Amino acid sequence: MQKYFVISLLIISFILLVYIVKGKFVTTTMQYFPIDEQAFFEQANTSISPSENEGTLIWSVESTSNEEAYLRQDVSLLYENGKFKGVLSKWREQVAHLESKKDFPQKNSSFLQAISFHHGEIHHNEDKINSIQQMSTNELYYIHDGEKVHTYHTPETEYEKKWAKKLNEITKQQLLYNWNKLMNDLHIDQQAYTLIPLTELAEYEKKNLPGRSEEETKQIIGQLWEGLYKNYIVLLADDSNDTPHYVPLIMIAKDNSHLLVIFELNNKKQKLIQQLP
Repeated sequence: MQKYFVISLLIISFILLVYIVKGKFVTTTMQYFPIDEQAFFEQANTSISPSENEGTLIWSVESTSNEEAYLRQDVSLLYENGKFKGVLSKWREQVAHLESKKDFPQKNSSFLQAISFHHGEIHHNEDKINSIQQMSTNELYYIHDGEKVHTYHTPETEYEKKWAKKLNEITKQQLLYNWNKLMNDLHIDQQAYTLIPLTELAEYEKKNLPGRSEEETKQIIGQLWEGLYKNYIVLLADDSNDTPHYVPLIMIAKDNSHLLVIFELNNKKQKLIQQLP
């Protein structure tokens, strides 16, 4: 009897350990701290590319900081014609380099967009914590015209431009319909905001947000990803994907007081609010 009791106790302990480890992975947060003045990313890349097997694509994310960080995190979101397709998320302690990769089958002609946020938490001592951050992005046109598969990042030939225009229009129509419905249902006055699709946020890696300095832009973007990670990315693990959802829309108030992020997830309309510095 005692033997069975010990075995049962070991099994229960193992289950609890798995639950705790899994819970830690899901609930790990990404937190913005003031940008570090010495640490930086030596490289930060996102790629969508064809594999050796026709009909299969490779989605990869890689980043390297110039020094080991207390906590390094990379998260990447992938959208197909504006619709959510997948998420890559990885974190490690006391490392400088992170690398994630995923192969996935692709059948239909599509415009694929990925955006990634690379983050590091730098601990100089117990009293001082700083961040490093950088965004990267990649786009790919995947064409299956019934005869062959053709992929490209930037359209060059007339054939490529024709398909790119068609897929861009499909994507735009789906997103505009979704965003307009969200704004109407959430009673948001579109005219009071500057609109930025999440997939285009990486443009502000090299330029400032409207009416903002470089320092303010970095803070706003860092805090934005902190909120997205907690209120959107982590929740993607619980999404059944039965109902498609689309690229979140960032809405910056023209009076520079706040920003909104609107999206639909798990059949619920969401509106995140972030006060601006």
